[in-house]
Amino acid sequence: MRTTALALSLLLALPAAAQDAPPPAPPTLTAQDQARADTLLIQATEQLIAGRRAEALPLVTQALALAGPADDVAKLEGATQFDVYSRWLAARSAAMKARDFAAFARWAWLTSAYRMKGAAGRTSETGPVEPDDIDDLFFMTYGLVLAGELDRAKAFIAPFIAAPDPAFEAAFAKDMSERALSVQSWGGEDKPRAVRLTNFALATFDRPGGRAPDAVRALYRVQGAFLSTSGDVAGARAAYAKARKPGAPPEDVEIALMFSAGEIDAGIRAVQTALREPPSPTISRAVADKLADLAGYTGTGNAATLAIYERVYPVYRQQLAVDDLKRQNAGAALANLYLTSGEPARSEAIVIELLAAAEKRWGPESGWAVGYVVDLGAAVEAQNRAAEAELLYRRIWDLGVRHGVYDDEDVRNAFSGIARTLLARGLTAEASSFTGDGLAKVRAAADVNAWRRMFYILTRAETVEASGALAEAEALVREALTLGDSDEKMNIAAAFNDPNVFVRARLAHLLERQGRAAQAEPIRRLLLRKIEQNDMIPWEGEYRREALLALASNLTMQGKDEGTKLFGERLATSTRIYGVDSPQSLDVAEPFARALLRSGRAGAALTPARIALAARTSARFVGDAARASASDVALARKRTEAAQLMVAAAWQASRGGS
Repeated sequence: MRTTALALSLLLALPAAAQDAPPPAPPTLTAQDQARADTLLIQATEQLIAGRRAEALPLVTQALALAGPADDVAKLEGATQFDVYSRWLAARSAAMKARDFAAFARWAWLTSAYRMKGAAGRTSETGPVEPDDIDDLFFMTYGLVLAGELDRAKAFIAPFIAAPDPAFEAAFAKDMSERALSVQSWGGEDKPRAVRLTNFALATFDRPGGRAPDAVRALYRVQGAFLSTSGDVAGARAAYAKARKPGAPPEDVEIALMFSAGEIDAGIRAVQTALREPPSPTISRAVADKLADLAGYTGTGNAATLAIYERVYPVYRQQLAVDDLKRQNAGAALANLYLTSGEPARSEAIVIELLAAAEKRWGPESGWAVGYVVDLGAAVEAQNRAAEAELLYRRIWDLGVRHGVYDDEDVRNAFSGIARTLLARGLTAEASSFTGDGLAKVRAAADVNAWRRMFYILTRAETVEASGALAEAEALVREALTLGDSDEKMNIAAAFNDPNVFVRARLAHLLERQGRAAQAEPIRRLLLRKIEQNDMIPWEGEYRREALLALASNLTMQGKDEGTKLFGERLATSTRIYGVDSPQSLDVAEPFARALLRSGRAGAALTPARIALAARTSARFVGDAARASASDVALARKRTEAAQLMVAAAWQASRGGS
């Protein structure tokens, strides 16, 4: 699996998502009038906190007269005031839905002032108002932070921090921490704002003499989650440490970050300490169970999860029966991790053992056995033993055909596996014939759900494309597209197993192959935006990186400067941090060079092509010669030749050669 670059935080300016009707425009104010209205409202807040309602009332009234719509302000004294307030609330909601935070903050300012006016008018009450009477200011301040008006936000918080009663500061901090927690799942263009909110709240309330320790700890927990998903393991660990109460042991997520940082032994010791076991190189069953739980916190990266299961599985293998589900699950997880981290031979050895146990315990046609056969096929295929892998996949496909079961994930995976292994051996006609016959069977079946059908059609489209029939392949992909979700409803899951994603990516690819990159651009932008909207997908993880590079490639093929700028920034960062001959630089340099060549800029392609060559021929890609198979050597040779050919082509074209 390619190594993920973690250090870059590159934000894109993307088209906004389709929204409902724009929110009503708030009344226009000059900067001077807004500042004066803010001052009046802040002074009113100070008076209310001090219990001086009579003094607060004229201040709020003046503020509303200055900042509110004149007709609405006049009606606030009459029976229609609730109609005005309701309209303001509706406008505030519409602005939030449209992610127009400046407009939201403006309408929230008015609703806050209205509520404060009501609190100030209750002059029969004595003593400070309750925080609940003026907590609309919390919501308004939240909007100011998201709109980037941090100085105004600080000014509105100041009376709460200065209040003699610590309950006011604690209430504001608690509200801010809860809002930060609620936006933790934000992505895309909202994500930087969510991070800004968390950092702002910490800078405001984590202070000497601060009176909201619980809220501050909650904010650090949110910050830890943001930093973790962005790949900043060290920062995340520091944040989670601050989230702990003094003397409290590390939480599970913090221990998991030790594994992400490569501190395996320290992580194991932390688990042993948490379970009150003495430090020992031997892992107990209880520690193994806890480690398996921690694997759920290690995110999408393989290294930490792999380190955990490499410790867990031997314990289960020694202490649990061969057909125990906990052992089976841990073995399957470890086998998959080995496969996706580039060690398919180690994956194969585990799956063979799991398959034998499943066949003995549940039978060769059981769901467990069928799944392991497909997993074994994947491990064998990854070792370039395509013919052998095809036989394994056919075992499952034939089983599905015999029983007429096509709505099964393993059967569908076997179908795709057969097509891949045929294409890998250059048997394009056979692959096309097989997928054509198989898709006909699927279409005739009545009980195959839409998502499965989409995957079957995609596989057929890939074999048709391999035969050179690009228009037919495009028609198939568009057919699959009609079975899925609309652009608006599509939601890319962290597991990245949604055919809606793959269908759109394949359509964009086919359009680009046919010289219609401009038509593919909106698709590339959509996929990137949808990925960014899920904060469970790391900002610098492989899914966003590949979507970003695909967009950069598309734009570069069109000759747009935005594309070369995206490529250039990422390539400069990768080479600076990881080196010119690194896998991270290779991931950028190769598609950059190809896109430049396809756009006719061979001279410009020479530099990234040379970087690709340096990486492909680097010692980093030689590996352990004693463990390299013949297929590994052949693949390495082909990659080197491909890189050399790319440089030669770019050089000749740049000098006017044919």
